[in-house]
This record gives sequence, C-alpha cells and structure tokens, in this order.
Amino acid sequence: MILLNGLPNTHIDIADRALQYGDGCYTTMLVRGGKVHAQSLHMARLMSNTQALGIKVSNWPEVESWVEQVAQSTELDENAVVKVLVSRGVGGRGYSPSGCTSPNIIVSSHIYPTFYTSWKEKGIKTVILGSQLGLSPLAGIKHLNRLEQVLIKQEVDDRGADDGLVCDLNGNLIETSASNIFWRKDRTLYTPDLTLSGVEGTMRRQIVETAPDCGYQVLIVSAKPDVLWDADEVFITNAVMGIVPIRCIERTNYSNFDACRVLTLRLNA
Repeated sequence: MILLNGLPNTHIDIADRALQYGDGCYTTMLVRGGKVHAQSLHMARLMSNTQALGIKVSNWPEVESWVEQVAQSTELDENAVVKVLVSRGVGGRGYSPSGCTSPNIIVSSHIYPTFYTSWKEKGIKTVILGSQLGLSPLAGIKHLNRLEQVLIKQEVDDRGADDGLVCDLNGNLIETSASNIFWRKDRTLYTPDLTLSGVEGTMRRQIVETAPDCGYQVLIVSAKPDVLWDADEVFITNAVMGIVPIRCIERTNYSNFDACRVLTLRLNA
C-alpha cells in the first residue's frame, strides 16, 4: 500500500523537492502482525528532523493514523516494513524553499528482507571500506540525500561482503551502509560519536537506553577501526533488522555474541 497525504497514489509531481534536491527526511519501521515497533521513537525522530530542516508539518496525529492504516494492511505478514517519507513539497526551479508550505508525506509498505533472519542467526561477514563519510551539520538526521550510502553499498557489493564498516574523513569509525555499530570489551559497549557524521538510528537509541539494565556500560566515543581487533564482540543495528552479530571483519573472526543475545531478548520482551 502507498498513501500520498493519506490517499492511495503512486504518482508525484516532478517538481517535488524530494525528487529535485533530496529535500526532506524519512524513517523506516519494522511491523509485526500489523503493529509498528517503536512507533513513538520513529515519529519523534521525524518531528525532530523536519524541525531541523525547517519543514513545517502541522498534522502529525493524521500522519500517525496513515502509518497505522498502512501497517494494518500487512497484518497477515509475520514481519513487514513501513516507510514514511516527508518532502518539503512542490517548488520552483532553484534551491530556495520560499513558498513551499505544503509538505508531501508518503507512507508505504514493503516486504521484510528475509535474509535478515539468516543474518541474525548466523552473523555476517564485513570489511573495512575505502569509502568515507563527509562531515556535515546534517549529521544524525535521516535526510533524503543518500548518495554517500549508494556509493558505500556499491563498494560492499563489489567486494562480495554482507556489509562494510565506514569511517568519516577524519578516519573515525561511524557506521555501516545502513546500520549503526557497537562493539564490546568486557562489560562495556562502545558506539561511535555521530556529532559530525552518520545517522542516529532508533534501535541505537534503544540499546543505549537498555544496555545498563542488562549490566553493560555504554560509552559514545571517537575511535579508529583498530579498536575492533581487540573487541570481544561486534554487532550492528537498525530498526528493521534489529541486532545482527558480526562474525568476521576482514580476517578477524568473532564467536562471542553474549550482548547480542541478552539485548535481543530484552528488547523483544
């Protein structure tokens, strides 16, 4: 199902600024049995992101009802995906957003990636990528300008890995092609500082908030990839796949998935 501003529609104006400039933001949510997982976190992030971009959305309760309508259309599926995309709307040729007062909001349902199930059970093989993420005042925002991720994913495919770890221009570890990363040493979990680069995922936030209740300290750090070689455990996260253990980075293997198991059980309780 696809809704454009609450109505079934598969067409959008060619002058829409999402198409012309990537002017907007989005979120992607896991749906189980027709119910959105962590819906409040996703909606809060959308509100925060649109505010940061200066996109004025005045009908959030209505948007939430559209999300629930689309989610309910997937209730016969064990797992599904709902994506909400907010565009600044239709504008003229030129960068200025002046006069764009009617955002376009697209809510769509998608099939759950079945390979995520295998990833969670068996872990994945990753590599350190040559691609780098720029430093930006838009760091943390899930905006529509995803060309960096397209090129990152292209490198992952070219190298035959399941996913790849990406650094910023300063050489600090940030994330993978579409997920946040954590690593564990003893009872401490580490995750990269996203102040200057990357996307702050809703599952990352849940882990940061939940881990102390599971006996793990969480530190947000700036670190080079070398720290991973001495880690006891490494895993990646996003809202749709949940927590996925990394079993191999380059030629370094990992077999301890204790935090993955404990956190997964707690978050799925």
